Amino acid sequence: MSDPREPSDPDSTEKTPATPGEPAPSMPPFPSAPPAPPVPPAPTYGAPSVYGTPASTSSSAPPPVYGPRPTPAGAPPSGQLPYTNPYAPGQIPPSRGGWMGIVSLILGGLALLVCWVPFLNVVTVFGAIGGLVLGLIALFRKFGSRALSLTGTIVSAVAFILSVVLIVIYTVSFVSAIDSAPDYDDNPSTSKPYSDPSETDSPDDESYPGDPTAVPGDPTPSAGATVCAAGTAIGFGKAGIFTYDDENQAEVTISDVKLNATDEMLNAYSFNDTPPDGYQYAIFSLTIKQLGADEFPAGATRAIFSGVADDIASSADIAVPPEPQLIFAPDLMPGESVTGNIAVYVPTSGAETGSLLLRNYLADNVCEMKVG
Repeated sequence: MSDPREPSDPDSTEKTPATPGEPAPSMPPFPSAPPAPPVPPAPTYGAPSVYGTPASTSSSAPPPVYGPRPTPAGAPPSGQLPYTNPYAPGQIPPSRGGWMGIVSLILGGLALLVCWVPFLNVVTVFGAIGGLVLGLIALFRKFGSRALSLTGTIVSAVAFILSVVLIVIYTVSFVSAIDSAPDYDDNPSTSKPYSDPSETDSPDDESYPGDPTAVPGDPTPSAGATVCAAGTAIGFGKAGIFTYDDENQAEVTISDVKLNATDEMLNAYSFNDTPPDGYQYAIFSLTIKQLGADEFPAGATRAIFSGVADDIASSADIAVPPEPQLIFAPDLMPGESVTGNIAVYVPTSGAETGSLLLRNYLADNVCEMKVG
């Protein structure tokens, strides 16, 4: 038996069993782990450090004094979550609709000022409606100042009510004025320029004492009667002929003339105006005769002296001459004639060589009649 202490043949794979009673050969020990480093004693910590300041290693160090922690720039205020809406759900910031209360007050104020003007209040009523709508929206949606919205709403409402009331009042007044206006027709006026308490209106007879009276006659032209034409003056005492309705005629004649009748006119009625400088009253007596088949309004004949300005002539046209006054002459039936007075302004000198221009609203032509 070989000695186990002798090296074995490396080529031999056979194991030599240990001899009983002999200790088994020990294997060489595995290399052990390096010893652990010593653990230092645990430090005694004081108060926690503030923003990176190392903790105190001594238990005798005084604890630091803590203040309010600074808020980083851009962070939300303390007690609020970041990115929260400061308004209640459904509430709109006042800056988004604050203009409505201002516009409501402006519209209501303008409507309140202009609603008193007739016809314009028809326009202002729409401005009041607009101001009322904007004021109510701003009030209920809480846009802008509540006091401003409430004021605009109240002013607009008052302006709307006043505009409607005044429109009704003005409309009723206007319609009443139209209904009460005199109904002018082709007939000349038969009202007197003055009222006499002693006289009473008669339902059957509209004539008054002193009014011209129509005289029946023959509906044939007078001798020497001439149809009036522009630029042709008819001699004094001759008859000029009006044409009307294309086929009817009426003749007019100067029966009498008073060129200086200022005193007579002023003494007849105190409301007659004093003639302007360089003029005087003249009274003409005209005779008008109906030649046609249809009635002729003799009282609608007007006169103006040739060369007198229209504004002066219109003043004399409303002057009242002594009776009988041609303005109150009745409508003439065929063959009837009537004579009445008419007053005009004439120059204080040279009137005797002038002409009188006669017009009638029904006639188609103007008659120029020589004065002297």
